[in-house]
Order: sequence, then structure tokens, then C-alpha cells
Amino acid sequence: MRKSKKSTVTFIVVAALIIAALIALLIFLKLKPASTQNVYQVSDLMMSSSRDSNVTKGTVTNNLSQTVKLQGEEKVGAVYVSRGDTVSIGDKLFTYDLRSLQLELSNKRLAVEKANVNIYGAQKELEKLKNTEPIEEPTDDDEYTPEEESGDVKSILNTTVDGTMKAYEGNGTKKHPYTYLVASGATITANYMKARCIERPAKRYEVLEYREDNKKAGVLIYKILLVFKMDGTFDFALSQTEDGFKIDVGEDGSYTQSQLTYAINQKQIEISNYELDKQYAETEYASVQNKIKNATVYASVEGTVKTLNDPKQAKTTGDAFIQIIGKSGYYVQGFISELQLADVQKGSIVRIKSIADNVNCNGKIVGVSTYPGEAKDVSNAGNDNVSYYPFTVSVSAAQNLKIGDEVEINLQENAEDIHYILKSFVLSEDGNYYVYMEGADGNLKKQQVETGLTLYGEYIEITAGITEKDWLAFPYTKGIAEGAATKHSTQKELFGEMY
Repeated sequence: MRKSKKSTVTFIVVAALIIAALIALLIFLKLKPASTQNVYQVSDLMMSSSRDSNVTKGTVTNNLSQTVKLQGEEKVGAVYVSRGDTVSIGDKLFTYDLRSLQLELSNKRLAVEKANVNIYGAQKELEKLKNTEPIEEPTDDDEYTPEEESGDVKSILNTTVDGTMKAYEGNGTKKHPYTYLVASGATITANYMKARCIERPAKRYEVLEYREDNKKAGVLIYKILLVFKMDGTFDFALSQTEDGFKIDVGEDGSYTQSQLTYAINQKQIEISNYELDKQYAETEYASVQNKIKNATVYASVEGTVKTLNDPKQAKTTGDAFIQIIGKSGYYVQGFISELQLADVQKGSIVRIKSIADNVNCNGKIVGVSTYPGEAKDVSNAGNDNVSYYPFTVSVSAAQNLKIGDEVEINLQENAEDIHYILKSFVLSEDGNYYVYMEGADGNLKKQQVETGLTLYGEYIEITAGITEKDWLAFPYTKGIAEGAATKHSTQKELFGEMY
């Protein structure tokens, strides 16, 4: 005990000395004249990125090939090229048979109408349920004397579910059902159902319990409620808790309050499922409409027709119907959500940005697939319930792009960029953000700024407070303080060879 006290005292003394030393150091630094600080122009610390809602990702390539595979029920109509032909971007390749597409469109429209009918009918049924007056909860029939269970009730474990089972409690009423302890793995036999499904003067309620270690005192794993009706039919429900069973709906259009609540809940679930069916059907309908709109397929690359197979054979084998091997030049392959297909049109001009090489240029959309593809990594692919369609952007070979680089594709040519600077240049105090900026007198001053989004965890958006022409000091250098003299410098001096 004495040793513990001594250690505690020693720790407190050491901690006090450390705190005193830190206070002295802070006072020394505060009184010491500020040294000259290097400052860096904001434009050199800045990164620009487009707003995510308009941006997807793509990969730069050349010798891009265009492969067309046939899917669905559509048929090929006219074919405008032959194997070995040289094609340019925009040349006709073939046209789908519009008659088969129109038939497919009609079928998809019927699916939408069917979903509408189902929703309407279910909503009417729900309205009827909500206006239904519940009946009183049924009570046990006191005049009914249930049949006696024979046998030794002490041997309560039933290794088979048959007509000779022994209950350990209950009298067969709803309130006190016959309750059987059933061995794990035992299944209901035909003999059991045959013995129970007979005409009777009143309903018979039975419970089959499956418990841990096949013991009555074991934890309940699950149980089955069977209700044998007077007409020889039956109902059942499964429960995994001690709180009771699922409630069956009422008979002859009458419901108790608990039955009515359950029926309303089930009907609402049914309506939700029909609404999902409708959404899916509408998506399929829009997809076929898009196929009709794009019934003529054009070359999206400049090159040579290498493959031209028989349409029926290509559909059967899954091989390419047409394949074009492109010539040299830059192409960018991107993906777009089906929800944004209206934003991507053939011939549209988009912005291409290569962050790695700081290249910004324009490109032209030369092809949009009518079929979804597998988008492995796109910035707007947050919704797993939608499909993504590949599209191709042609970029002039004069641009300084690199094959294989990942780039941003901004679907709006003149979209506004967000400007960020390195977060390490921004400090916060009491919820306010500020930087050390060179003032008009050439000395440092604290300048409050307004911030917005963050990028990659390393950059932060500055919405107000500084401009691209201002000069900032790195706030973690020795002797940083307001009033310090400044010296214009470069990022290389700050980051060394890593820059």
C-alpha cells in the first residue's frame, strides 16, 4: 500500500514539472519575435472538382472496340455493313425490327396496367378493412368437454408426431391447447393428420413444442400451433418466441380486433409489393421505349468491321453480332445510371478531367448503349437497385491524356466547379475557421474563412474569405504568429521532393 502511494506522488510531481515546462515554453515562444514565414499562393494549393450529381468516372483507352450483342426478344431488321468494311463514327450498322419491339412494348405496358389494377383492388380492400367493425374475441366453449388424452403423461417426450402422442398439459381449447413436447427432428406424419382432421363438435387446439436438449425445462426453439376445425380442415402458425402465435384472419368476413389489425397490416404489405411491381414494370417499359428510340445502331468508334455473325446464331451462342476494331485516338468509357439517361445524348459535349495529370478538355459522346452493363466503380453508383449503361466519349488525340488513366466525366460542359485547398492550411477555433494570410503590409494576419465540402479527406472547400491570388502560410511552422514577416515561396520548398 505504501509503495502505491509513493508511485502516485512521484507521478503527480513529474506531471507537474512537465506542465510547468510546457507553460514556460509557450511563454517563451509568445515573447520571442516572430521569424520570417514562407507563404504560398492559394492557386498553387487549390484543387477543383465538379459536383458529384453531374459526374461519373471513366477510363482512357485507344483502339477502342465496339461490340454489339443481341439480347431480349428483339429481332434484327436491316444490316448496313459487311465484314471488312471501314466505318466512321456515326455510320449506320443495323436497325432492329420495329414490329417485334412494338409487341414487346405492348407486353410491358400490359404489365404496368396489371400492377395498377392490383394496386387499385388492394387499396379498395384495405379501405374496406379499415371500415370494418371488429367482433368480440371468442371465448372457450365451457360446455365442450375435450377428449381425454390417454397414456402416462410423465413420459412427455414424443419422438414421433403421430396419432398416439401424449400431451403434458392442456384440454384442447384455444386458451388451454393440448401441448406436446416433440423430439428435435421429428416431423408431422400423415398418421397424425389423419387422426386429427375429422368432423368434431368444436375446434381442437394443439401445440407442438421443440425445446433445447428435448427437455421441458429447455429453452424453446420454436413451436407450431395447429387448429383442427369442426369441418375436418385445419390451420397452423409458427412462432419462435414465447409471446404467442401469428393470428389467422377471420372467417366469413368477420374479424376480432387482433385479427383486423393483422389483416390491415398484411394488406398494406401487399400494396407495397404491388407498387414495387409497378416500378419494375415502368422501368422495363421505359427500357423498351429507349430501344425503339434507338432502333438504329450506329458506329461509336472509327475502325474496321471485324465480326458480323448471323443474328439468330449470335443470340443463341451469346457471341458478338457485330464487332468493330477502332483506330488510334482517345476514347473514354463511362457508365450512367438509368435515372440519368436523359442527361446523356449522342453528340453531347462533356468535360474530361484527369486529376493525375491536371488535364482538362472536352469530349464528344459518340455512343450510348441501349443495354445495361457492369459498372465496377462509378461515383454516382450509390443505388444498387438501378442499372448502369455504358457510354463512349471521343477525345481529340491532341490532348495530353494517358492510356489507362481514370478520369472524371462531367456530363455538363459548363458545370460549375468546386474549389478546394489543402485542409492542413486551415485551422479552427470555437467553431470558426481561419488561415494565416499575408496582409497588405506584407505581414501575417489571421483571416477568417467560410468552408464547405471536403474532398478525399485532404482538401476542404473555401466559399468565402480568400481568393486565388492570396498568399497563405503553413500554420504548423515554427514561430508562426500574426505580424510575422513573409516571404513568397513554392510548394516544392514546403513538401520537398514529394511535391
